[in-house]
Amino acid sequence: MASSSIIYGVYAPPTSNSGYAWLRPQLRIWLPVLACSMVFAVESTSYFGADRTSAPLRRVVEAIFGYDACVHWNLIHHIIRKTGHFIGYGVFSLVCFRASWITLLHTASRLLRQLRAHGLAILFTFLVASADEFHQSFLPNRTGQLSDVLLDVAGAAALCFALFLVMQALEMRAKVVCRLQPVCAELS
Repeated sequence: MASSSIIYGVYAPPTSNSGYAWLRPQLRIWLPVLACSMVFAVESTSYFGADRTSAPLRRVVEAIFGYDACVHWNLIHHIIRKTGHFIGYGVFSLVCFRASWITLLHTASRLLRQLRAHGLAILFTFLVASADEFHQSFLPNRTGQLSDVLLDVAGAAALCFALFLVMQALEMRAKVVCRLQPVCAELS
Protein backbone atom coordinates (compact mmCIF):
# COMPACT_ATOMS: atom_id res chain seq x y z
CA MET A 1 0.00 0.00 0.00
CA ALA A 2 2.86 2.35 0.63
CA SER A 3 3.84 2.21 -3.03
CA SER A 4 0.40 3.35 -4.15
CA SER A 5 0.80 6.66 -2.35
CA ILE A 6 4.13 7.15 -4.06
CA ILE A 7 2.68 6.35 -7.48
CA TYR A 8 -0.54 8.27 -7.11
CA GLY A 9 1.06 11.10 -5.17
CA VAL A 10 2.63 12.32 -8.38
CA TYR A 11 -0.80 12.85 -9.91
CA ALA A 12 -2.40 14.48 -6.91
CA PRO A 13 -3.43 18.08 -7.43
CA PRO A 14 -1.18 20.57 -5.71
CA THR A 15 -2.41 21.66 -2.32
CA SER A 16 -0.50 24.89 -2.14
CA ASN A 17 -2.03 27.52 0.08
CA SER A 18 -0.21 30.34 -1.67
CA GLY A 19 -2.19 33.35 -2.78
CA TYR A 20 -1.02 32.85 -6.38
CA ALA A 21 -3.01 29.69 -7.14
CA TRP A 22 -5.35 31.67 -9.40
CA LEU A 23 -2.44 32.96 -11.51
CA ARG A 24 -1.63 29.78 -13.42
CA PRO A 25 -5.09 29.25 -15.00
CA GLN A 26 -5.38 32.96 -15.80
CA LEU A 27 -1.94 32.92 -17.40
CA ARG A 28 -2.92 29.98 -19.58
CA ILE A 29 -6.09 31.80 -20.63
CA TRP A 30 -4.41 35.13 -21.43
CA LEU A 31 -1.09 33.84 -22.80
CA PRO A 32 -2.32 33.78 -26.44
CA VAL A 33 -3.34 37.45 -26.07
CA LEU A 34 0.11 38.27 -24.77
CA ALA A 35 1.74 36.30 -27.61
CA CYS A 36 -0.27 38.18 -30.24
CA SER A 37 0.62 41.47 -28.58
CA MET A 38 4.28 40.53 -28.77
CA VAL A 39 3.93 39.80 -32.50
CA PHE A 40 2.47 43.29 -32.95
CA ALA A 41 5.37 44.74 -30.94
CA VAL A 42 7.89 43.05 -33.22
CA GLU A 43 6.02 44.13 -36.36
CA SER A 44 5.91 47.68 -35.02
CA THR A 45 9.67 48.10 -35.32
CA SER A 46 11.46 50.01 -38.04
CA TYR A 47 12.36 46.69 -39.73
CA PHE A 48 8.76 46.21 -40.82
CA GLY A 49 8.12 49.69 -42.22
CA ALA A 50 6.72 50.13 -45.71
CA ASP A 51 10.18 50.99 -47.02
CA ARG A 52 11.52 47.63 -45.83
CA THR A 53 8.58 45.39 -46.79
CA SER A 54 8.08 46.76 -50.30
CA ALA A 55 10.85 44.87 -52.10
CA PRO A 56 10.19 41.39 -50.62
CA LEU A 57 6.43 41.69 -51.11
CA ARG A 58 6.95 42.94 -54.66
CA ARG A 59 9.03 39.85 -55.50
CA VAL A 60 6.28 37.59 -54.14
CA VAL A 61 3.58 39.39 -56.13
CA GLU A 62 5.71 39.27 -59.29
CA ALA A 63 6.30 35.54 -58.81
CA ILE A 64 2.58 34.87 -58.45
CA PHE A 65 1.03 37.34 -60.91
CA GLY A 66 3.91 38.30 -63.19
CA TYR A 67 5.60 41.62 -63.78
CA ASP A 68 2.47 43.25 -65.23
CA ALA A 69 0.83 43.25 -61.79
CA CYS A 70 3.51 45.56 -60.44
CA VAL A 71 2.70 48.46 -62.73
CA HIS A 72 0.64 49.90 -59.87
CA TRP A 73 2.93 48.60 -57.14
CA ASN A 74 2.44 51.46 -54.67
CA LEU A 75 -1.33 50.90 -54.64
CA ILE A 76 -0.95 47.12 -54.39
CA HIS A 77 1.57 47.45 -51.54
CA HIS A 78 -0.74 49.84 -49.70
CA ILE A 79 -3.67 47.40 -50.06
CA ILE A 80 -1.57 44.47 -48.84
CA ARG A 81 -0.45 46.37 -45.75
CA LYS A 82 -3.93 47.67 -44.89
CA THR A 83 -5.45 44.23 -45.42
CA GLY A 84 -2.83 42.91 -43.02
CA HIS A 85 -3.95 45.48 -40.45
CA PHE A 86 -7.62 44.55 -40.87
CA ILE A 87 -7.11 40.78 -40.70
CA GLY A 88 -4.32 40.78 -38.11
CA TYR A 89 -6.21 42.85 -35.58
CA GLY A 90 -9.44 41.03 -36.43
CA VAL A 91 -7.80 37.74 -35.48
CA PHE A 92 -6.36 39.41 -32.38
CA SER A 93 -9.88 40.39 -31.34
CA LEU A 94 -10.97 36.75 -31.64
CA VAL A 95 -8.08 35.71 -29.41
CA CYS A 96 -9.15 38.40 -26.93
CA PHE A 97 -12.76 37.19 -27.21
CA ARG A 98 -11.67 33.65 -26.31
CA ALA A 99 -9.82 34.84 -23.21
CA SER A 100 -12.70 37.09 -22.16
CA TRP A 101 -15.25 34.33 -22.83
CA ILE A 102 -13.39 31.93 -20.54
CA THR A 103 -12.83 34.59 -17.89
CA LEU A 104 -16.53 35.54 -17.85
CA LEU A 105 -17.60 31.93 -17.36
CA HIS A 106 -19.85 32.68 -14.40
CA THR A 107 -21.90 35.42 -16.05
CA ALA A 108 -25.60 34.81 -15.46
CA SER A 109 -26.86 35.16 -19.03
CA ARG A 110 -25.21 33.61 -22.09
CA LEU A 111 -26.14 36.61 -24.25
CA LEU A 112 -24.74 39.03 -21.67
CA ARG A 113 -21.55 36.96 -21.50
CA GLN A 114 -21.26 37.11 -25.30
CA LEU A 115 -21.81 40.85 -25.46
CA ARG A 116 -19.33 41.55 -22.67
CA ALA A 117 -16.68 39.29 -24.22
CA HIS A 118 -17.12 40.93 -27.64
CA GLY A 119 -17.00 44.39 -26.10
CA LEU A 120 -13.83 43.57 -24.18
CA ALA A 121 -12.25 42.06 -27.30
CA ILE A 122 -12.90 45.23 -29.29
CA LEU A 123 -11.69 47.40 -26.40
CA PHE A 124 -8.46 45.42 -26.06
CA THR A 125 -7.94 45.65 -29.81
CA PHE A 126 -8.40 49.42 -29.65
CA LEU A 127 -5.90 49.73 -26.79
CA VAL A 128 -3.24 47.56 -28.44
CA ALA A 129 -3.70 49.23 -31.84
CA SER A 130 -3.43 52.67 -30.23
CA ALA A 131 -0.28 51.68 -28.36
CA ASP A 132 1.16 50.24 -31.58
CA GLU A 133 0.52 53.41 -33.57
CA PHE A 134 1.78 55.60 -30.70
CA HIS A 135 5.00 53.60 -30.65
CA GLN A 136 5.37 53.89 -34.43
CA SER A 137 5.10 57.67 -34.23
CA PHE A 138 8.56 57.71 -32.58
CA LEU A 139 10.28 55.67 -35.30
CA PRO A 140 12.04 57.43 -38.17
CA ASN A 141 10.57 55.34 -41.00
CA ARG A 142 7.11 54.72 -39.50
CA THR A 143 4.13 56.94 -38.86
CA GLY A 144 1.45 56.59 -36.25
CA GLN A 145 -1.90 57.11 -37.90
CA LEU A 146 -5.37 57.30 -36.41
CA SER A 147 -6.72 55.81 -39.64
CA ASP A 148 -4.77 52.62 -38.92
CA VAL A 149 -6.29 52.41 -35.44
CA LEU A 150 -9.75 52.83 -36.96
CA LEU A 151 -8.99 50.17 -39.57
CA ASP A 152 -7.76 47.80 -36.83
CA VAL A 153 -10.90 48.35 -34.77
CA ALA A 154 -13.04 47.89 -37.89
CA GLY A 155 -11.36 44.51 -38.46
CA ALA A 156 -11.99 43.58 -34.84
CA ALA A 157 -15.64 44.66 -35.02
CA ALA A 158 -16.20 42.81 -38.31
CA LEU A 159 -14.78 39.52 -37.10
CA CYS A 160 -16.46 39.82 -33.70
CA PHE A 161 -19.79 40.51 -35.40
CA ALA A 162 -19.31 37.49 -37.69
CA LEU A 163 -18.49 35.32 -34.66
CA PHE A 164 -21.52 36.68 -32.81
CA LEU A 165 -23.79 35.73 -35.73
CA VAL A 166 -22.26 32.25 -35.94
CA MET A 167 -22.69 31.72 -32.19
CA GLN A 168 -26.32 32.89 -32.32
CA ALA A 169 -27.04 30.60 -35.29
CA LEU A 170 -25.48 27.62 -33.52
CA GLU A 171 -27.46 28.35 -30.38
CA MET A 172 -30.72 28.58 -32.34
CA ARG A 173 -29.87 25.34 -34.15
CA ALA A 174 -29.22 23.59 -30.84
CA LYS A 175 -32.58 24.77 -29.51
CA VAL A 176 -34.40 23.52 -32.61
CA VAL A 177 -32.65 20.15 -32.49
CA CYS A 178 -33.40 19.84 -28.79
CA ARG A 179 -37.11 20.54 -29.38
CA LEU A 180 -37.26 17.87 -32.03
CA GLN A 181 -35.78 15.19 -29.82
CA PRO A 182 -38.07 13.87 -27.07
CA VAL A 183 -35.13 13.08 -24.79
CA CYS A 184 -34.04 16.73 -24.73
CA ALA A 185 -37.62 17.82 -24.04
CA GLU A 186 -37.76 15.55 -20.98
CA LEU A 187 -34.47 16.92 -19.67
CA SER A 188 -35.56 20.55 -20.04
